[in-house]
Amino acid sequence: MQNTTVVGIIVAVIIILWGLRIILRKPDDARPSLETPLQLDADTQLPIIPRHVRDQLQGQTPEPETAVDSVSETATENQQAVIEQPEIQPTVEPVVSAETSTPAQDQPKDEAKPVTETPVVEDVVKAEEILDFNQNIETAEIKEFEAESTILDKHLHEQQRNDDESSLANAASIIALNVYPNPRKALSGDKTLKVLLKYGLRYGELSCFHRYEESEESNTLLFSVLRITPEGPCGFDLEALSVEQVQGLAFFLALPHKDVQKGFDTMASIAGLIAREIDGAVYDENNLELTPQLKEHWRHKAIDYRAE
Repeated sequence: MQNTTVVGIIVAVIIILWGLRIILRKPDDARPSLETPLQLDADTQLPIIPRHVRDQLQGQTPEPETAVDSVSETATENQQAVIEQPEIQPTVEPVVSAETSTPAQDQPKDEAKPVTETPVVEDVVKAEEILDFNQNIETAEIKEFEAESTILDKHLHEQQRNDDESSLANAASIIALNVYPNPRKALSGDKTLKVLLKYGLRYGELSCFHRYEESEESNTLLFSVLRITPEGPCGFDLEALSVEQVQGLAFFLALPHKDVQKGFDTMASIAGLIAREIDGAVYDENNLELTPQLKEHWRHKAIDYRAE
C-alpha cells in the first residue's frame, strides 16, 4: 500500500508540472507577423488587426505631433503661399512710342499702390442721395382724437381710482366708524370677505377694501375699510384671511372729500348693514355705540369740514 501511494503522488506531481508547462509555455513563433496581409471589415472598411499583433504595432506608433508644431507648420505654409503668389501689377495705359514704354518697365514694382479710398467715397455719396430722397417724403398730419372711446374711458376711470386711493395716505383728517361682532360669536375671515364683497367693496391700494360711487365703474371713492387688531387698524392679508379671525372692521372717510355728504351716508348705511349681518354693533371713533344723535353729530362735522 505504501508503494502504491508513493507512485500515485509521483504521478500527480508529474501531471501538475505538465499542466504548469502548458500554461507557462510561450506562444509559438510561427504566428502571423506585421507582414501578413490585413483583412478589411466589410461594413467599416477598416483593417482587422489580431490581438497578438497589436503589441508589435504599439512599438511602431509614431510620436504624436504637438499643437505648437502643427501651428508653426501651418504658419510656414501660409507664408510660403503668400510669397509664391504673383504680385499684382497696376495696369499701365499703352503709350504710342516704344522709348517711353521701356523705362516704365524698369521702374520698381513697389511704386504702384492700389487705390482703396474710392469705394468709401462712393458710399458717402450714396448715403447723401438717400438723405436727399427722404427729405421729399410727405409727413402725415396728426389730428387730435375727439371721439368717445370705451378703452380711453376705462383708462381714465382707472387713473381716477388710483388717484383717489393714493389720496388716502395724504388725507388731512378722517371720520371713522368701527363695527364689532358679537363677543360671544367669533367672526371668521372667510365670512368677513364674503360680507365685504356682498356690499360692493373691492380690495385695492394700501391693503384696504374700498367702496366707490358706482360698483361697476371706478368713479369717486366713497370710503375704505381696514381690519381691527390688538395693535390697531391694519390692512388685510388675503392669503391668510380665510384661516384667521377678525376682531372688527374700521370704516373711515378721508377728508377732504369730493362728495363728503354722500360718502358719510353710504359709509354709515353699509356699516349698519354689515353689523346686522354679523350680529354686531356700530361704534364711533370714541368707541361709543352709534346712536341717531351721534350719527348726525359726525355727519355735520364732516359737512362742516367741507365748508372750511
